[in-house]
Amino acid sequence: MFALTTVTATTAQTGFSGLKAEAVAGVDDRAKMVQEIVDSLFSFSELGFQEFETQRYLTAILEANGFSVEAGVADIPSAWWATWGSGEPVIALGSDVDGIPRASQMPGVAYRQPMIEGAPGHGEGHNSGQAVNIVA
Repeated sequence: MFALTTVTATTAQTGFSGLKAEAVAGVDDRAKMVQEIVDSLFSFSELGFQEFETQRYLTAILEANGFSVEAGVADIPSAWWATWGSGEPVIALGSDVDGIPRASQMPGVAYRQPMIEGAPGHGEGHNSGQAVNIVA
């Protein structure tokens, strides 16, 4: 019985190592896309309920990759969701994309340096969540 358990565990590890390698390769293949999305959303820096450029940009990427997009969800003009496939399980990924007031920041600078004084920005990282969700 012990030997059987060991063989099963080894077999499972072998199967997972191939899956893990495939997942790592997929992440590596999409690294440039993630960075482009992060940078684009950083540049938009739209306040809550005003994320229209962000909405257009992200939903265009999703539609180009076979997703169906519905805008204006819950009667919020800047809200949207995207679906792909049918059946179950249903997997949902969410992230907010709004910037925050007076958080404009030069990219790549580790200290406070606004691009535009008083303008909104992504000082909290909301520009990265959607990028990761979309490439997943």
